Amino acid sequence: MKFRQTILLLTAVSMIAALAACGGGSRSITSPPPTPVLADGTYVFSLAGQDAAAQYLYYVAGAFKIKGGTITGGEQDFVSFNVPTTLQDTISSGSVTTSADGNLQITLRTGDNSVGVGGVETLKGTLVSKSGSRALITEFDASATSSGELDRQTSTSAAGGGYAFFVTGADSNGGPTGIGGVVNVDGPGTISGVGSVFDINDFTNVSQSQPIDPSTVSAPDAFGRIQISMVLTTSTSSVGGIGLIGYIVDGNRIRLVENGNDLNDVFFGVTGGTAFAQGGNTGSFSAASIAGSSFVVGTTGQDPNGFFQAAGVFTTNPDLTTVNGTLNFNDLTGSGAQAPLTFVGTYTVDATGRVTVQDTTDGFTIQMYLDGNGNGTVASMDASDVLAGQAYLQTGAGSFNAASFSGSYGLDATGTDLNFLQVDSVGPVTADGIGSLTGTVDQNSLSTGAPVPSLTLTGDFIADPSGVFTTNTGITGLDVLGPANQDTFTYYLIDNQRAVAIETDPNQLTLGYFELTH
Repeated sequence: MKFRQTILLLTAVSMIAALAACGGGSRSITSPPPTPVLADGTYVFSLAGQDAAAQYLYYVAGAFKIKGGTITGGEQDFVSFNVPTTLQDTISSGSVTTSADGNLQITLRTGDNSVGVGGVETLKGTLVSKSGSRALITEFDASATSSGELDRQTSTSAAGGGYAFFVTGADSNGGPTGIGGVVNVDGPGTISGVGSVFDINDFTNVSQSQPIDPSTVSAPDAFGRIQISMVLTTSTSSVGGIGLIGYIVDGNRIRLVENGNDLNDVFFGVTGGTAFAQGGNTGSFSAASIAGSSFVVGTTGQDPNGFFQAAGVFTTNPDLTTVNGTLNFNDLTGSGAQAPLTFVGTYTVDATGRVTVQDTTDGFTIQMYLDGNGNGTVASMDASDVLAGQAYLQTGAGSFNAASFSGSYGLDATGTDLNFLQVDSVGPVTADGIGSLTGTVDQNSLSTGAPVPSLTLTGDFIADPSGVFTTNTGITGLDVLGPANQDTFTYYLIDNQRAVAIETDPNQLTLGYFELTH
């Protein structure tokens, strides 16, 4: 923002000098129009959060079109226990501006008083793309808080083949739920069930390696919105069927929310997530496909103590059987900061890209679903907890150093306070490549009752070749009880551009994602 202002100022000075030289110093000067914050095009967004009225979970995904810096239209789907069914709303208009701290501010007008403030949702976001094609976002109004992503849409075509997916949230009774799997679109608009599989953890009710019966996928509309109607009626599954709305981002990603309007949706839950296209990798996976590979995971969910988060990294060994890794988890029951914990275990891979990781040290089971292009989804399959989220293929393990965490990043952090009220922060953060972090974040918390802009963030990190970085003094600026409070974190580097960070003390829950501005 400062750079653009400087260019405009220099341009104006040059024009004045030229006019003065021509004896035209008294002539009026017309400044060029400002460059739009986001380029013309369609943008897909998704958010997972908690509303202020009753602290219900909610998920929303949608798409809107920008022309000349103005939102000209769009649509979204919103699911929460606070509304009787999935709301499909038209986005009639809106605006995209830049706030004083350089973050994006987006307003979306739906006219539906069930969402936002009087039908208007306000979002804040930090750009991680210099071209303005991608941002990390949060809802930033008094109605709710949430965390998510915004991406410029490059395709509205849903290719055939397998999709690794996950959705997480709650079942019809409000019990925490995570579902993951691979759905194979093996015909025009159809899912025969061949090459498809899913797992569900419905909090103490765990069903693994379940088939998907013949199902359907609709053609995309003008905004890339599709309807996925999955029939999951089997003798061992408690799901029966689930409907999903998807918004296509590009040839690889689809943002998902549950569709309670689908007649096959007898799960009646409140869930959301992401699907990744496998493309030519469909049906061709094996243990050898990932032997010697490392994956960073970041997950959220619940256990018997309340909300729960876990993050870590694990490496599959060349023996095609064993894994070793490092993780941190937090449910606010610890007595102090937790150091990274090491574990060993086993893994298997089936042809669909479904990976089973069993930790023989602590006894947990993780299902991971691969797209073969560096992305994956994960869901825990333990009766004692429910966790779900994304997996990222790690590159650079063994050679990371302080310089690996260097440059201007966007940070998106989500979690809860001690009362399990959600807290979300988003903003630009600079890592100096030596050991320090500085930045500002816009924070929205249900416990404070009002969004707070431009909180100063400071922090430190201690590098390790494994990519498991720790803190010395911690991070300030994310703690809802006081911005000056220091919180301890572990960072799991995915590569030189991205990292997952997890708070490891019992002050509050925070799972963060850093992405280098590129």
